[in-house]
Amino acid sequence: MSPSTTQKTFFKNIYQLAIFALPLSASMLIQMLTSFIAMFMVAKLGEKELAAGALAVTTNITVNMVSLVFYAVGILISHSRGQQNSLLNIGEIVKNGMWLALLLFLPASLLLWYANYILLLFHQDRELIALCVTYFHFAALAMLPSLICMVIFQFFTGLGRPRVSMILSTAMMPVTLLFSYSFILGKFGFPQLGLAGIPSALLVSQIFVCLGLLSFLFFSTDMKKYGIFSGKLTPDFVLIKKLFALGYPIGLQFGGELSAMTLATYFMGYFGTTALAASQIVSQYTLLVVMIILGLSQAVTMLSSEAFGKQETESISQYVMSAIYVLSFIFIGIFIAFFFYSYDLIAFFGGPHAIENPLLVHLAEIFFIIAAIFLYADGIRNIVSGALRGLHDSKIPMNVGIICLWAISIPASYIIGITLHTGPIGLRLGFVSGIMIASVILSKRLKDKIISYKYA
Repeated sequence: MSPSTTQKTFFKNIYQLAIFALPLSASMLIQMLTSFIAMFMVAKLGEKELAAGALAVTTNITVNMVSLVFYAVGILISHSRGQQNSLLNIGEIVKNGMWLALLLFLPASLLLWYANYILLLFHQDRELIALCVTYFHFAALAMLPSLICMVIFQFFTGLGRPRVSMILSTAMMPVTLLFSYSFILGKFGFPQLGLAGIPSALLVSQIFVCLGLLSFLFFSTDMKKYGIFSGKLTPDFVLIKKLFALGYPIGLQFGGELSAMTLATYFMGYFGTTALAASQIVSQYTLLVVMIILGLSQAVTMLSSEAFGKQETESISQYVMSAIYVLSFIFIGIFIAFFFYSYDLIAFFGGPHAIENPLLVHLAEIFFIIAAIFLYADGIRNIVSGALRGLHDSKIPMNVGIICLWAISIPASYIIGITLHTGPIGLRLGFVSGIMIASVILSKRLKDKIISYKYA
């Protein structure tokens, strides 16, 4: 391949990634930015509310990783498009994705409803736990519309129309923020719910979005060709099993990884309210970066799945390298912000009560540096995992991710931070080790997988 041809292929891959990644990342970034602004409102209520937010939000996000099971909907639809399968087959995937959402709603919502007992189990501050209880109840109620919306978003993503979720997220952002402002701070005659105002606002907005999307699928002439609301409406347990078999490793991977991060947050609680508050400030910024990474990862998954359906596996390694180049370019800005402007980021989010606490500022500044290194390594791991999922190899990324975090990161965090008495900073440093090892293992797995398909 000549240099000019290689260059054209590279820019073509960047363009294809951008078509998927920009809307997906923008959609998730808008959703997380909404949460960021809502938590910004909570931060104004005081350090205890901010610290309680660290416990509540990490727990909620971990349980909500069940929604990533529905990445399987997008993967199967994208694979069907690559094989040029029947449009009605796509409709069956969506219908049974909704049935699966109903099946998963009950256990996930019950886990959230009683999540305060998990915090008690880990001996967290009872005053902070009390601030989390109502938050968990509203978050549990929001699970059902959230899961159904996820199925529909993945339907459009699998069709190669990821902009739909971006447009909806953009449209709902001011509505969610208005309700957040009303519920968190008790404006316009509403009671002041504080931290619980975040999921209560999300519940209201998700109901609107869910009903709107279902109405669109039902009444749209363009959507009727997929037969989502026609034909057999009862569950096809064979297809549900297939969706779950492909999707549960994805949800379990992210859920298992985030539960490890949540446990690390609980460990941080042993060092007091200030350490938790500093952790929460940095986490809010890192979650925004994670949304960009996840969008890029899912773009690689969709393109890899379509290439796999067309038996063009050589294209997958090109997508991965292009995605890593894009990631590296993005992280130039992330490194500059986290390394050189951490104080400004702390002052903006935490307000006067944060910058008046020198210990909080000191911890948060170091947490930002560790987070930048962690996020870049995790970005590479997610891109490689995305390519493997596109090859319908979702169990290995799950196993590697969970084992490396639970068998390496968590013990290293506990030993370095707690046993060796290095404190919150040692806790954070210990956690990075597992992610780096997982990135190396998964990169080797992807290389072997592509070679095996090439010579099969």
